[in-house]
Amino acid sequence: MKLREKQTLMTRGIIKQTALGLFCAGGIELTDMSQIAEQAGVSRRTLYHHFKDKEELAAEIYLENLQKMFGQLVPDFDYRQPVSSILSILDKYLLLKQQSEALLYYDAIFNVYYSTLAKNPADLPDYGSMMAQGYERLMRLEADGMSAEEQAQWREKLFMSTHLWFSYLQKSVVAAHQRGGEVTEADVAEDLRYKEFIIKAVGKGRC
Repeated sequence: MKLREKQTLMTRGIIKQTALGLFCAGGIELTDMSQIAEQAGVSRRTLYHHFKDKEELAAEIYLENLQKMFGQLVPDFDYRQPVSSILSILDKYLLLKQQSEALLYYDAIFNVYYSTLAKNPADLPDYGSMMAQGYERLMRLEADGMSAEEQAQWREKLFMSTHLWFSYLQKSVVAAHQRGGEVTEADVAEDLRYKEFIIKAVGKGRC
């Protein structure tokens, strides 16, 4: 990679990381590009060179975060040990909440922001291809003699359990932000109870 390309990636990375912090702190709608430029230590001209407007910047952050969050779903799933691999995925999402809760919070506020523009994140150009690639990789996983019907059932359980878990974690992160960002022992205990509920449902075939 050439030096100029490295500098471009570094500058874009600084801008997106700065914007993510500002968006989560004050909301996307109330954050303007001049604030982002000032906090990132770049000129407005440089900022607009990389991103034509706030919507494009916010959308790129959203898609990158989506890849970070859901990109770990497929590699950990194993048809040979479906319940334990789903548990592993749920644990990774819990770790994500504990270490990078901004990703979950941003996903929530971006969806609200996009709805005010009368738009759907699923209509973003890269959204569909990202989801399709993940599904194709899942379809290519080895199943070792498991019937196509059983594979389809486990895929449904995988999608339903991770959807329930992600929705729960996101709501808990939003609730924590609303009360100042404090995570209590009760929150941690509730996380574990809900995870156990999902795993039991998966094992009993109710999920």
